[in-house]
Amino acid sequence: MIAEILLRPARISCIAFLLAFGLLVGAVIPLHRQVLAGAGRSSEERIWLLPPPPALRVASLGFHGMAADLVWLLTIQYFGGHVSTDLQFPELRRMLETVVALDPHFVEVYSLGALFLNYFAKDVRGAVQLLEAGARANPTRWELPHDLARTYYLDLKDPRQALHWFEVTDRLPGRPHYVPRFIARLYAATGERETALELWQAMRDSATSEWVREMATQEIAKLEGQIADESRERMR
Repeated sequence: MIAEILLRPARISCIAFLLAFGLLVGAVIPLHRQVLAGAGRSSEERIWLLPPPPALRVASLGFHGMAADLVWLLTIQYFGGHVSTDLQFPELRRMLETVVALDPHFVEVYSLGALFLNYFAKDVRGAVQLLEAGARANPTRWELPHDLARTYYLDLKDPRQALHWFEVTDRLPGRPHYVPRFIARLYAATGERETALELWQAMRDSATSEWVREMATQEIAKLEGQIADESRERMR
């Protein structure tokens, strides 16, 4: 009787979920009594021992989105811990790649992960590769080519590639209204500081994270100061 009840379809999905959750938590965040008592593996050790994506996909029993969420939470914990200490992020890229390997459509991880890599880990090429992977996996989303265009323009000083990715963005549904203006500016190859200022303002205005908004605000103040200095120089 018990076996019959457990094998009903509704029960099977529930059991599969519970098994997947247990396997994932065991793989991603070990639940040994030592850890709960504070004497087991450290957070860093758990990250070093994080299984590769194929193993996590098997452990998830099809609940790949849940696996991605758990690894993303661990990634945020790792990132926040190092932001407040040594600003060293040797495992950050691997962890981000693990999240998107589990869930290639987790768009926010590509965008935020690229900012983490670029502005904190000082790995702009890693940021570009992450965004390019995201654009390939999500060809109808405008956010990722837009982030690539901004990164190429602001950080890599490559207006040709920035123009390419803004043109890709312009063809996608829901893209911001200002994209055609940036395309025109880049074709004219004028107003570099003004274009950079508008890009940072767009980032500030669309930011959903307070620290992203603060970072953009700092860059805006810096650019406005530079533009004011150049204006005073021209007036002399």
